[in-house]
Amino acid sequence: MSKIPEDAIQCLDKGFVRLVDSMGGDEAIVQAARVSYGKGTTKLSQDRGLIRYLMRHRHTTPFEMVEFKFHCKMPIFVARQWVRHRTANINEYSLRYSEARDEFYYPDPEHIQFQSALNKQGRMGDVPDDLKKKVQDYFKEISNRSFEIYSELNTAGVSRELARAILPVNLYTEWYWKNDLHNLLHFVGLRSDSHAQYEIRVFSDAMAESVKAVAPFAWEAYQDYAVSGLRFSKIEQGLLEQNLPERVIDDIIEDVVYQITATLHHNKPRQENEIYPLYQKQNGTDSEADFKLKWDSGEIKTGNVRELREFKEKLLSLKK
Repeated sequence: MSKIPEDAIQCLDKGFVRLVDSMGGDEAIVQAARVSYGKGTTKLSQDRGLIRYLMRHRHTTPFEMVEFKFHCKMPIFVARQWVRHRTANINEYSLRYSEARDEFYYPDPEHIQFQSALNKQGRMGDVPDDLKKKVQDYFKEISNRSFEIYSELNTAGVSRELARAILPVNLYTEWYWKNDLHNLLHFVGLRSDSHAQYEIRVFSDAMAESVKAVAPFAWEAYQDYAVSGLRFSKIEQGLLEQNLPERVIDDIIEDVVYQITATLHHNKPRQENEIYPLYQKQNGTDSEADFKLKWDSGEIKTGNVRELREFKEKLLSLKK
Protein backbone atom coordinates (compact mmCIF):
# COMPACT_ATOMS: atom_id res chain seq x y z
CA MET A 1 0.00 0.00 0.00
CA SER A 2 1.32 3.44 -0.92
CA LYS A 3 1.88 5.83 1.96
CA ILE A 4 -0.59 8.63 2.72
CA PRO A 5 1.16 12.03 2.32
CA GLU A 6 1.99 13.75 5.60
CA ASP A 7 -0.03 16.87 4.72
CA ALA A 8 -3.13 14.87 3.72
CA ILE A 9 -6.31 14.03 5.64
CA GLN A 10 -6.87 10.27 5.67
CA CYS A 11 -10.25 9.15 4.36
CA LEU A 12 -11.56 5.59 4.68
CA ASP A 13 -8.90 2.87 5.00
CA LYS A 14 -6.45 3.89 2.27
CA GLY A 15 -7.76 7.15 0.80
CA PHE A 16 -6.94 10.79 1.45
CA VAL A 17 -7.59 14.41 0.51
CA ARG A 18 -4.66 16.80 0.21
CA LEU A 19 -4.87 20.50 -0.60
CA VAL A 20 -2.19 21.04 -3.23
CA ASP A 21 -2.79 24.70 -3.94
CA SER A 22 -5.35 27.47 -3.59
CA MET A 23 -5.83 30.87 -5.19
CA GLY A 24 -7.45 33.68 -3.25
CA GLY A 25 -9.60 33.66 -0.14
CA ASP A 26 -12.08 35.99 1.52
CA GLU A 27 -10.12 38.98 0.22
CA ALA A 28 -10.50 37.78 -3.39
CA ILE A 29 -14.29 37.55 -2.98
CA VAL A 30 -14.42 41.10 -1.65
CA GLN A 31 -12.07 42.37 -4.36
CA ALA A 32 -14.26 40.90 -7.10
CA ALA A 33 -17.45 42.25 -5.56
CA ARG A 34 -15.99 45.74 -5.15
CA VAL A 35 -14.49 46.05 -8.63
CA SER A 36 -17.25 48.37 -9.83
CA TYR A 37 -16.31 50.82 -7.07
CA GLY A 38 -12.61 50.84 -7.94
CA LYS A 39 -11.58 50.31 -4.31
CA GLY A 40 -11.82 47.74 -1.56
CA THR A 41 -13.00 47.74 2.02
CA THR A 42 -10.83 49.01 4.84
CA LYS A 43 -11.95 46.77 7.71
CA LEU A 44 -12.26 43.03 8.19
CA SER A 45 -15.75 43.59 9.62
CA GLN A 46 -16.74 45.23 6.33
CA ASP A 47 -15.32 42.26 4.40
CA ARG A 48 -17.35 39.86 6.54
CA GLY A 49 -20.52 41.90 6.14
CA LEU A 50 -20.14 42.08 2.36
CA ILE A 51 -19.47 38.34 2.04
CA ARG A 52 -22.53 37.59 4.14
CA TYR A 53 -24.59 39.92 1.94
CA LEU A 54 -23.37 38.17 -1.22
CA MET A 55 -24.16 34.73 0.22
CA ARG A 56 -27.54 35.82 1.55
CA HIS A 57 -28.62 37.20 -1.82
CA ARG A 58 -27.02 34.37 -3.81
CA HIS A 59 -24.58 36.56 -5.72
CA THR A 60 -22.34 33.66 -6.68
CA THR A 61 -19.82 35.11 -9.16
CA PRO A 62 -17.42 36.63 -6.57
CA PHE A 63 -17.09 33.21 -4.90
CA GLU A 64 -15.92 31.76 -8.21
CA MET A 65 -12.76 33.90 -7.94
CA VAL A 66 -11.39 31.56 -5.26
CA GLU A 67 -9.99 28.22 -6.43
CA PHE A 68 -8.83 25.01 -4.77
CA LYS A 69 -6.71 22.20 -6.19
CA PHE A 70 -6.85 18.86 -4.37
CA HIS A 71 -4.97 15.60 -4.72
CA CYS A 72 -7.42 12.85 -3.79
CA LYS A 73 -7.37 9.09 -3.54
CA MET A 74 -10.69 7.26 -3.34
CA PRO A 75 -12.44 4.03 -4.38
CA ILE A 76 -13.68 4.07 -7.97
CA PHE A 77 -17.34 3.86 -6.91
CA VAL A 78 -16.83 7.03 -4.85
CA ALA A 79 -15.13 8.73 -7.79
CA ARG A 80 -18.13 7.91 -9.99
CA GLN A 81 -20.45 9.70 -7.57
CA TRP A 82 -17.98 12.55 -7.19
CA VAL A 83 -17.60 13.15 -10.93
CA ARG A 84 -21.31 13.87 -11.20
CA HIS A 85 -20.34 17.37 -10.11
CA ARG A 86 -19.38 18.55 -13.58
CA THR A 87 -17.86 21.90 -12.64
CA ALA A 88 -14.25 20.88 -11.98
CA ASN A 89 -11.04 20.24 -13.89
CA ILE A 90 -9.92 16.64 -13.32
CA ASN A 91 -6.91 14.54 -14.19
CA GLU A 92 -7.25 10.92 -13.04
CA TYR A 93 -4.80 8.03 -12.70
CA SER A 94 -5.16 6.09 -15.95
CA LEU A 95 -5.36 2.31 -16.03
CA ARG A 96 -4.78 2.43 -19.79
CA TYR A 97 -1.27 3.83 -19.32
CA SER A 98 -0.39 2.53 -15.84
CA GLU A 99 -0.81 -0.76 -14.04
CA ALA A 100 -3.39 -1.02 -11.28
CA ARG A 101 -2.17 -1.18 -7.71
CA ASP A 102 -3.34 -3.82 -5.28
CA GLU A 103 -5.33 -1.36 -3.15
CA PHE A 104 -8.99 -1.99 -2.44
CA TYR A 105 -11.54 -0.48 -0.09
CA TYR A 106 -12.86 -2.77 2.64
CA PRO A 107 -15.71 -1.32 4.72
CA ASP A 108 -15.49 -1.21 8.50
CA PRO A 109 -18.09 -3.41 10.25
CA GLU A 110 -19.90 -0.36 11.67
CA HIS A 111 -20.69 0.86 8.14
CA ILE A 112 -22.16 -2.42 6.93
CA GLN A 113 -25.93 -2.01 7.21
CA PHE A 114 -29.15 -3.18 5.56
CA GLN A 115 -30.84 -1.45 2.64
CA SER A 116 -32.97 1.43 3.90
CA ALA A 117 -36.71 0.98 3.50
CA LEU A 118 -37.17 4.76 3.46
CA ASN A 119 -34.31 5.83 1.21
CA LYS A 120 -33.69 3.79 -1.94
CA GLN A 121 -30.13 5.14 -2.07
CA GLY A 122 -29.25 4.62 1.57
CA ARG A 123 -28.62 2.11 4.34
CA MET A 124 -29.83 1.71 7.89
CA GLY A 125 -30.23 -0.82 10.68
CA ASP A 126 -27.88 -3.13 12.52
CA VAL A 127 -26.53 -6.17 10.68
CA PRO A 128 -25.66 -9.37 12.61
CA ASP A 129 -21.95 -9.88 13.17
CA ASP A 130 -21.84 -13.08 11.11
CA LEU A 131 -23.29 -11.26 8.09
CA LYS A 132 -20.84 -8.38 8.57
CA LYS A 133 -17.97 -10.86 8.49
CA LYS A 134 -19.40 -12.49 5.38
CA VAL A 135 -19.59 -9.08 3.63
CA GLN A 136 -15.97 -8.32 4.52
CA ASP A 137 -14.85 -11.78 3.39
CA TYR A 138 -16.63 -11.36 0.05
CA PHE A 139 -15.04 -7.94 -0.47
CA LYS A 140 -11.59 -9.39 0.11
CA GLU A 141 -12.25 -12.54 -1.91
CA ILE A 142 -13.46 -10.72 -5.04
CA SER A 143 -10.73 -8.08 -4.72
CA ASN A 144 -7.89 -10.61 -4.36
CA ARG A 145 -9.18 -12.90 -7.10
CA SER A 146 -9.85 -10.11 -9.58
CA PHE A 147 -6.35 -8.70 -9.01
CA GLU A 148 -4.81 -12.15 -9.55
CA ILE A 149 -6.64 -12.45 -12.89
CA TYR A 150 -5.71 -8.89 -13.83
CA SER A 151 -2.03 -9.58 -13.07
CA GLU A 152 -2.17 -12.82 -15.06
CA LEU A 153 -3.60 -11.00 -18.09
CA ASN A 154 -0.96 -8.28 -17.77
CA THR A 155 1.82 -10.87 -17.68
CA ALA A 156 0.35 -12.56 -20.76
CA GLY A 157 0.55 -9.24 -22.60
CA VAL A 158 -3.17 -8.46 -22.80
CA SER A 159 -3.67 -4.72 -23.21
CA ARG A 160 -4.10 -2.80 -19.97
CA GLU A 161 -7.12 -0.91 -21.31
CA LEU A 162 -8.96 -4.24 -21.63
CA ALA A 163 -7.56 -6.06 -18.58
CA ARG A 164 -8.69 -3.24 -16.28
CA ALA A 165 -12.33 -4.16 -16.94
CA ILE A 166 -11.81 -7.20 -14.69
CA LEU A 167 -11.26 -5.01 -11.63
CA PRO A 168 -14.15 -4.13 -9.23
CA VAL A 169 -15.17 -0.59 -8.30
CA ASN A 170 -13.77 -0.80 -4.76
CA LEU A 171 -10.30 -0.43 -6.34
CA TYR A 172 -8.64 2.83 -5.34
CA THR A 173 -7.98 5.53 -7.93
CA GLU A 174 -6.39 8.99 -7.67
CA TRP A 175 -6.94 12.34 -9.28
CA TYR A 176 -6.19 16.02 -9.13
CA TRP A 177 -9.40 18.00 -8.75
CA LYS A 178 -9.55 21.78 -9.24
CA ASN A 179 -12.71 23.72 -8.53
CA ASP A 180 -13.88 27.22 -7.61
CA LEU A 181 -15.30 28.02 -4.18
CA HIS A 182 -18.91 28.49 -5.30
CA ASN A 183 -19.10 25.04 -6.86
CA LEU A 184 -17.02 23.46 -4.11
CA LEU A 185 -19.51 24.72 -1.51
CA HIS A 186 -22.32 23.25 -3.60
CA PHE A 187 -20.46 19.92 -3.61
CA VAL A 188 -19.94 20.03 0.16
CA GLY A 189 -23.57 20.99 0.72
CA LEU A 190 -24.75 17.85 -1.05
CA ARG A 191 -22.02 15.38 -0.11
CA SER A 192 -21.53 16.34 3.55
CA ASP A 193 -25.26 16.09 4.15
CA SER A 194 -26.33 13.33 6.52
CA HIS A 195 -28.26 11.67 3.67
CA ALA A 196 -25.16 11.37 1.48
CA GLN A 197 -23.33 8.04 1.25
CA TYR A 198 -20.83 7.66 4.08
CA GLU A 199 -17.93 6.80 1.76
CA ILE A 200 -18.13 10.11 -0.13
CA ARG A 201 -19.13 12.13 2.93
CA VAL A 202 -15.75 11.63 4.58
CA PHE A 203 -13.99 13.08 1.52
CA SER A 204 -16.36 16.04 1.40
CA ASP A 205 -15.80 16.73 5.10
CA ALA A 206 -12.04 16.67 4.53
CA MET A 207 -12.30 19.17 1.67
CA ALA A 208 -14.46 21.39 3.85
CA GLU A 209 -11.55 21.74 6.28
CA SER A 210 -9.56 23.51 3.55
CA VAL A 211 -12.44 25.88 2.83
CA LYS A 212 -12.65 26.81 6.52
CA ALA A 213 -8.93 27.62 6.58
CA VAL A 214 -8.69 29.51 3.27
CA ALA A 215 -12.00 31.45 3.32
CA PRO A 216 -13.36 31.48 6.90
CA PHE A 217 -15.86 34.33 6.34
CA ALA A 218 -17.28 32.60 3.26
CA TRP A 219 -17.52 29.31 5.17
CA GLU A 220 -19.32 31.02 8.07
CA ALA A 221 -21.79 32.69 5.70
CA TYR A 222 -22.37 29.43 3.87
CA GLN A 223 -23.16 27.64 7.13
CA ASP A 224 -25.54 30.39 8.26
CA TYR A 225 -27.49 30.80 5.03
CA ALA A 226 -27.15 27.64 2.95
CA VAL A 227 -26.83 24.95 5.64
CA SER A 228 -28.65 26.26 8.70
CA GLY A 229 -30.87 28.91 7.10
CA LEU A 230 -34.50 28.46 6.05
CA ARG A 231 -36.16 29.55 2.82
CA PHE A 232 -39.93 29.72 2.48
CA SER A 233 -41.91 29.03 -0.66
CA LYS A 234 -44.75 31.35 -1.69
CA ILE A 235 -47.26 28.87 -0.24
CA GLU A 236 -45.38 28.63 3.07
CA GLN A 237 -45.08 32.40 3.30
CA GLY A 238 -48.81 32.69 2.67
CA LEU A 239 -49.54 30.35 5.57
CA LEU A 240 -47.34 32.44 7.85
CA GLU A 241 -49.05 35.66 6.76
CA GLN A 242 -52.45 34.05 7.37
CA ASN A 243 -51.83 32.40 10.70
CA LEU A 244 -49.05 34.26 12.52
CA PRO A 245 -50.64 36.77 14.95
CA GLU A 246 -49.59 40.39 14.39
CA ARG A 247 -48.65 40.75 18.04
CA VAL A 248 -46.04 37.98 17.60
CA ILE A 249 -44.64 39.70 14.51
CA ASP A 250 -44.56 43.03 16.38
CA ASP A 251 -42.67 41.44 19.29
CA ILE A 252 -40.06 40.01 16.92
CA ILE A 253 -39.74 43.34 15.08
CA GLU A 254 -39.21 45.10 18.40
CA ASP A 255 -36.41 42.65 19.28
CA VAL A 256 -34.81 43.32 15.89
CA VAL A 257 -35.01 47.08 16.47
CA TYR A 258 -33.16 46.64 19.77
CA GLN A 259 -30.47 44.60 18.00
CA ILE A 260 -30.10 47.22 15.25
CA THR A 261 -29.72 49.94 17.91
CA ALA A 262 -27.17 47.90 19.86
CA THR A 263 -25.20 47.16 16.69
CA LEU A 264 -25.13 50.80 15.59
CA HIS A 265 -23.98 51.79 19.07
CA HIS A 266 -21.32 49.06 19.05
CA ASN A 267 -20.00 50.18 15.66
CA LYS A 268 -20.02 53.86 16.61
CA PRO A 269 -20.45 54.47 20.38
CA ARG A 270 -23.00 57.15 21.33
CA GLN A 271 -23.43 59.24 24.43
CA GLU A 272 -25.94 57.80 26.91
CA ASN A 273 -28.52 60.49 26.14
CA GLU A 274 -28.27 59.68 22.40
CA ILE A 275 -29.13 56.00 22.62
CA TYR A 276 -32.90 56.23 23.17
CA PRO A 277 -33.34 58.71 20.27
CA LEU A 278 -31.28 56.30 18.13
CA TYR A 279 -33.69 53.51 19.10
CA GLN A 280 -36.70 55.70 18.21
CA LYS A 281 -35.10 56.48 14.86
CA GLN A 282 -35.22 52.73 14.11
CA ASN A 283 -39.01 52.89 14.77
CA GLY A 284 -38.81 51.47 18.29
CA THR A 285 -42.10 51.82 20.21
CA ASP A 286 -41.16 51.21 23.87
CA SER A 287 -41.30 54.05 26.37
CA GLU A 288 -37.98 55.45 27.56
CA ALA A 289 -38.41 53.73 30.94
CA ASP A 290 -39.11 50.33 29.36
CA PHE A 291 -36.25 50.86 26.92
CA LYS A 292 -33.83 51.54 29.74
CA LEU A 293 -34.83 48.33 31.55
CA LYS A 294 -34.19 46.21 28.49
CA TRP A 295 -31.05 48.11 27.50
CA ASP A 296 -29.49 47.73 30.94
CA SER A 297 -30.22 44.01 31.05
CA GLY A 298 -27.12 43.35 28.91
CA GLU A 299 -28.95 40.64 26.96
CA ILE A 300 -29.26 42.45 23.63
CA LYS A 301 -27.13 40.86 20.94
CA THR A 302 -25.37 42.69 18.14
CA GLY A 303 -25.33 41.59 14.51
CA ASN A 304 -25.01 42.94 11.01
CA VAL A 305 -27.03 46.13 10.49
CA ARG A 306 -27.87 45.47 6.84
CA GLU A 307 -28.91 41.91 7.62
CA LEU A 308 -31.07 42.95 10.57
CA ARG A 309 -32.79 45.66 8.53
CA GLU A 310 -33.53 43.18 5.74
CA PHE A 311 -35.01 40.81 8.31
CA LYS A 312 -37.14 43.64 9.67
CA GLU A 313 -38.48 44.36 6.17
CA LYS A 314 -39.36 40.69 5.73
CA LEU A 315 -41.26 40.71 9.02
CA LEU A 316 -43.13 43.85 8.03
CA SER A 317 -44.12 42.24 4.75
CA LEU A 318 -45.89 39.47 6.71
CA LYS A 319 -48.26 42.09 8.13
CA LYS A 320 -49.49 43.28 4.73
